[in-house]
Amino acid sequence: MRSIFEENDVVCAEVRGFQHDGSLHLQARSQKYGKLERGQLLTVPPYLVKRRKQHSHHLEQYGIDMILGCNGFIWVGEHTEARDDMVEDQVNKSEQDNSKSSRRSMSLEEQERIYTPFETRQNICRIANAVRLLSSLGFNLTVEVIMETIYASISLNLDVHEMLGAEFSVQIAEREVERRSSLAKKR
Repeated sequence: MRSIFEENDVVCAEVRGFQHDGSLHLQARSQKYGKLERGQLLTVPPYLVKRRKQHSHHLEQYGIDMILGCNGFIWVGEHTEARDDMVEDQVNKSEQDNSKSSRRSMSLEEQERIYTPFETRQNICRIANAVRLLSSLGFNLTVEVIMETIYASISLNLDVHEMLGAEFSVQIAEREVERRSSLAKKR
């Protein structure tokens, strides 16, 4: 296990069960689970994230993956395609037979491969700031509410750091009041 993961790695998995000694049994049934890289891990109060059928979301227009965990952990990171680790392991094993000097050059190529473009990093920060803002206001976190907050910030032409300001916070709170009052009138 230590050859795959290091301490402080962020991992997405399902809880399969608990043992009497308090330890967990985790499972990763499909390619959507595993080590999470190139993103931000946020922590919010767990009651803000409601249990839903789908907790993993691909925000295609931003090239971002978002996981809303019922435990209050939210991952916002660069979109990664599901890959077949068995095929990848066979390719990597044949490449490992090369000399140490080629391994050093591979690490440079690896760094280039995992480089996250500036626009993607900005999108990660914009989405993360939307989550932070909604959490500070005590709003339930759903993809729809997060996306509305992102659209509002873009429509107001705000920089990423301006999303956490008091003015935008008040505007988002007012929008939520209007939305809830219109829902109440429809009933």
